[in-house]
Amino acid sequence: MIKRYNLILFVVFFSLIACEKDDICIEGSENTNRINITFIDYSNKQPKSIDLNSIRGIGIDSIIEGISGTNLKLPLKVNSSKTKYLLEYNQDIDTLVIFHKTIHYYLNRSCGYISNFIVKPDTEISKDYGWIKEISIENDSIFNEEKTNILIHF
Repeated sequence: MIKRYNLILFVVFFSLIACEKDDICIEGSENTNRINITFIDYSNKQPKSIDLNSIRGIGIDSIIEGISGTNLKLPLKVNSSKTKYLLEYNQDIDTLVIFHKTIHYYLNRSCGYISNFIVKPDTEISKDYGWIKEISIENDSIFNEEKTNILIHF
């Protein structure tokens, strides 16, 4: 009986010390950051709330409907140097083309890699009629999704 107890204790002890710190990815740990877009009134250059009908990612297979507010956070493609979104506002659709450089960062064995981005200055809007007047890059590095990266003037 004592041998069996010692064997169980021995197995449990070595199971616990065999786990390494990076075998567990803690929830809430770092994730790939999204681009932070702020909407600005074209005339007075102040943040302005907007009610977008939808946002459609080209090549991402995602549609977001009923967006409202002054800020918007969108994911960027990690396997491409550009990401396109169709932004619909009052039945007008503009295409936001974000050119970026992806920087992969290894966290650990369990969590894997995260990606950070640098927004390139050739980021643009394509429009036929358009509701977007202009865009400007406020902060080109996306290492913290709390900082505004792009301003959309409308």
